Amino acid sequence: MNLSQIGIYIVIGLATGAGLFFVVQKLVEKSITNEAKEEAKEINKEALDAYQADEADRAERIQEIELELWSKVEEDHLSIEEHCTELEEKIQSKKKGYEESDKLNRQALMNTENDLRLLSMNLTDVQNQFQTVKKDLEDKKVIYTTDLQAKTSLSSEDVIGMIKDRFIAEYQLDSEKYIEQVDIELKDFAEAKAKRVLSLCIERFSKEMSTERHISSTFFPNEKIRALFCQNLAENIKALQEITGCDVFIEAQPEPERLFNVQVVGYDPVRRELTRRIFDKIFRDTEKSNKPTDPVYIKRVAEIIKTELVRQIKKDGDLLSKELGFQDMHPEIKQVMGSLRYRYSYTQNQYFHCGEVGWFASLLAAELKVDIKKAKRSGLLHDLGKALDHQFDGSHAVIGADFIQARNEDPDIVHAVRAHHFDVQPDAEIDFLVIAADAISGGRPGARRSTMETYNQKVTGLQEIGRRFKGVTDIFVLNGGRECRVLVNSRILDDTQAMEVSAQIAKTIEDEMQYPGQIKVVVVRETIVSESRNVEKRDHRDNRDQRRN
Repeated sequence: MNLSQIGIYIVIGLATGAGLFFVVQKLVEKSITNEAKEEAKEINKEALDAYQADEADRAERIQEIELELWSKVEEDHLSIEEHCTELEEKIQSKKKGYEESDKLNRQALMNTENDLRLLSMNLTDVQNQFQTVKKDLEDKKVIYTTDLQAKTSLSSEDVIGMIKDRFIAEYQLDSEKYIEQVDIELKDFAEAKAKRVLSLCIERFSKEMSTERHISSTFFPNEKIRALFCQNLAENIKALQEITGCDVFIEAQPEPERLFNVQVVGYDPVRRELTRRIFDKIFRDTEKSNKPTDPVYIKRVAEIIKTELVRQIKKDGDLLSKELGFQDMHPEIKQVMGSLRYRYSYTQNQYFHCGEVGWFASLLAAELKVDIKKAKRSGLLHDLGKALDHQFDGSHAVIGADFIQARNEDPDIVHAVRAHHFDVQPDAEIDFLVIAADAISGGRPGARRSTMETYNQKVTGLQEIGRRFKGVTDIFVLNGGRECRVLVNSRILDDTQAMEVSAQIAKTIEDEMQYPGQIKVVVVRETIVSESRNVEKRDHRDNRDQRRN
């Protein structure tokens, strides 16, 4: 054999060996698979047996638990069954009772229907009788009406009108009496409530009750500064008056131990304050520099002070509006509000007065269930016109109302400002609240103090008015000018005439005098009654009677 045959045999042998190996491998795998299946069957059988045993044990355990539970609830179950039986018996008993009651009700209903049928028949008879009587009455009415018209010569419309007028007159009289009674009761109740509300609001107002007083004049610190200023006195005064618009008066010969007074006169309070501040600044600078004052220097100082004053006015207006919670107010209104810082009425600072009225109005509104914000804003703006009344003619209330109306304020607030001094008739709740708050702020102790000159004028005016009337012997002004006590001659005036004189004096004071608050007029009429008797004769008669006894 050659090599090629040998290679062929080798290849055939290898192929045969490979086939045998594959066959053997398959047989081995089959044998292993059969063994695994047998083992799996055994495992499944064992698991099934164990499961069945567990199920049997579980069933026995469940039966034991059920028996145990039943033994626990058996007694309750029996009692429930007995209770259910009792309930069924009660239900049957009540059902029987209801059936009997229903039967009785049905019988009663039938009886009622029969009664109603009889009543209906009777009603028909009565209606027929009523119609007959009604017809007879109408016939008699026609006869009586004809006879009445024939005797009185009046038509039925005239008679009805007379009766109608009589009833209307009676009802009007009754209604007037009722309204009068209600007004009296309402007045008493309203007065008590008003006093309570006012006292409560005044007690709740926590700001200080005294205000500062304005000074519209200044003084030279010493003779040296006066001499330096007076070197160019005419030019300096002229420059100041041109810049500020105020008149300046310098006291020529002061009293001993008293500084030289510089009086500032002008209608605009802001300009007066500007002039006063310029003088103070000049005095301080002159004391440091020891140089004479000239118009150029005055103009330079005036520009600085004017800028500071405008800034201060704006700051004051912002502070007051912020204090009352109205930061949204128009800038021009705030500016004018700040200028009220230098405006006084009866020595009361109007800047603080407006703030007080705003707070008082809000307190009153809170007590009376009125719009608090509107009341507070109206009170704050009510005297704004006092910062402008030197520029425009008319009442400060009207000037202020026109000013804020042009700045788009609420119409209710504008009307309240316009009406707070009755320039227009107040007709809303806010109007009267602002009037009351203004009176509280102006009438509280220490708020307004009249000067000696104005007080003397007031007293003199009251005395002159009182002495005009016949029968007045003397007149006294008391209580700081708030009370006028008039003495009258009792031989000339009787009690009725004294009452008339009191009313006439009060009316004349109201018409002719300008004053804050109220003035009380008291007329005093003295009546002296004397009587004398002769007692000696009676004593002698008594003595004679005693001797006889």
